[in-house]
Amino acid sequence: MKKLLPLLLLFCCSCVDVPTNGELAPEAAALPVASPFKGLDPGYKTQETAHFTVDAYTSTGAALYSSLCEENYSRIMQDLGLYSFVPARPYNVVVYRDAAEYHAKTGQPDWSGGATYGNALLLYEGDGLKATMGHEMTHLIFNEFMGLSQASALRWLNEGVAVYEETRANQASSAFYTGRVADSISSNPIPFSQMVNLAPQDDANRGVDRWYAQVGAVAGFMIRQGGSFNFSLFLGKLRDGAAMDKAIQETYRGMWGNLADVEKAWLLEVRKQ
Repeated sequence: MKKLLPLLLLFCCSCVDVPTNGELAPEAAALPVASPFKGLDPGYKTQETAHFTVDAYTSTGAALYSSLCEENYSRIMQDLGLYSFVPARPYNVVVYRDAAEYHAKTGQPDWSGGATYGNALLLYEGDGLKATMGHEMTHLIFNEFMGLSQASALRWLNEGVAVYEETRANQASSAFYTGRVADSISSNPIPFSQMVNLAPQDDANRGVDRWYAQVGAVAGFMIRQGGSFNFSLFLGKLRDGAAMDKAIQETYRGMWGNLADVEKAWLLEVRKQ
């Protein structure tokens, strides 16, 4: 990642999936044959927890990052209401020494702060680690719970919960997005009809930050206003194939009947900022 770019590119532009080949995204490959990235140099340490296997260069680092992983995991599961969901296997987390090693061994672009591959999360030590971990870990959990096809089709919601959890994980990210919503979203929100259908294709483009800020604000609004338990029911209905409006109507009876109702309620809140 280029150090002179704004904090935003450190935080929200890290959603990079490491491909297994030229055609297939990593999560779509049921049984990838080989890892496309290089691991840490010999002598690294491994720390195992209930939900993670963490590789880092020192025992202190491995213990610290594994604790941070579990902290993020617990918060994400609580916020999304996924109390009974159990991942199929522990997630693998690799923490490279620095950005140079990360980019050299993963082949990711300069603006990337982290990447996911299958059930693995690739990070590097630095100021952006907490924000990136919160964001990318949410993708791992969301993708597995929802199923890959639904997670891909609902990119606005996938990115929305990831941005929301990023702000929960990192104070600087929270301040940035709060300011972005106040400065450019509250007075000129993106219509939901555009928001859900026009997800940006290139995270390196600085123009995508309004979209990320808004989907994060909308996802956070639904979680806070509707409650975590209802949000889990909502996700479950979408996972099982329900249309968006039907999932909202069946979950949030008496509150919202469709996505248009969510938009109206959210606009009332965001325009106060």
